[in-house]
Amino acid sequence: MATMRSTRPEMREGVQAARDLTREEPRPFGLELEGYAHLPRMLDKARATLAGTAGRYEFGCPVDHTCMARLGVTPEVVLDLAGRHADDHRVLDALRGHGIPSAREAWFDACAVEDELQEEGVYLRVRRREQLPEHADGRLFAGAEHGVDVDVLLVEAAPGQGGHSPPTDAAQVWVIQAGQATFFLGDQQARRVRAGEVVRIPAGVGWRFENGGAGTLRAVAVEPARAR
Repeated sequence: MATMRSTRPEMREGVQAARDLTREEPRPFGLELEGYAHLPRMLDKARATLAGTAGRYEFGCPVDHTCMARLGVTPEVVLDLAGRHADDHRVLDALRGHGIPSAREAWFDACAVEDELQEEGVYLRVRRREQLPEHADGRLFAGAEHGVDVDVLLVEAAPGQGGHSPPTDAAQVWVIQAGQATFFLGDQQARRVRAGEVVRIPAGVGWRFENGGAGTLRAVAVEPARAR
């Protein structure tokens, strides 16, 4: 994660209290704050990230995201509050103001999550659209690079834009999320598809699409993973 520094006055208290994680470790796994699992360690990493002293301890690891998902808050909220407040209890009070569930409802075994990650390599991998490489008509999540059997293409085409493909040895499935497009299959077939519809493109036939609508076409295209 890129180093984040703050110059806003209201952020100084938490940032000034940040630990230098290039010299010491964040508080250990398993510590709780008023019964809330993992908050002490996560707040150490959040403040150090803002101060530029996180070192190898990345805020936003899978355990952090498990914690935030159970609290129902975003990384941006945690970073903002950690930067504002040096006192963890004031951060927790502010989180309660955001309507987080009770400690019992949000509790999870942070040590067990970390053990699962380290021993079994099992974790949820999330990538933002802009983190994916550009490819053909959109951004590509290449399955072979992530240990899965499908490629996922996030398509975005302005009015008048389109794309084409020669015959391939595998079918594709397109899910139209917004806008509309006309798909042309082979020499004769054409079909207009709209948001909310799913298109199967068979193998062995060349095809193309055009965005003939007035708005941006957004779609998700899925096919078996290819070696790239």
